[in-house]
Amino acid sequence: MKKVIITVCIALMAAMSAWAGKPVKVENLIREYKDQDGFEVVSFGRLGMHLIKSAAELSGDLDEEDRVAFKAFSGIRKLVIVNFEDAPAGPKAQFTAKLEKMFDGMELVMEMKDSGETVRIYGTDNGTSIEDCILYDADGSLIYAAGNIDLEHIGELMEMEQ
Repeated sequence: MKKVIITVCIALMAAMSAWAGKPVKVENLIREYKDQDGFEVVSFGRLGMHLIKSAAELSGDLDEEDRVAFKAFSGIRKLVIVNFEDAPAGPKAQFTAKLEKMFDGMELVMEMKDSGETVRIYGTDNGTSIEDCILYDADGSLIYAAGNIDLEHIGELMEMEQ
């Protein structure tokens, strides 16, 4: 029995450590392609995220829904947005192939399909939040949010929309 428990613990730790390195690999891949033609990258660190939140709060135009959204996304430390729709076919294919290979070891949280487009959301769902969330559309966009997105507040937002 002890051997089974130890084996399960080792397997869980290996799976968790495999995921832990994936966001760093995605960031490294983005850095590798950011200077190529057709790849537009915008990155906000802690300071940039704080400035954006502060500017939105100071605008005074926030309703209850906006405030709940701020709470849901308050755990995000870094945001990286990549648009590669206009990239040449060769580099675009290489980038997507490398990216999709990295996604093979990641947890697919959600997949949405609409009129031929597929958007996938990868991350670690720990029950109360999603950590290191990656939104990916193979047609040419990627959003990486380092940190936590609170699922309770996301649920509140969804209820407000109904």
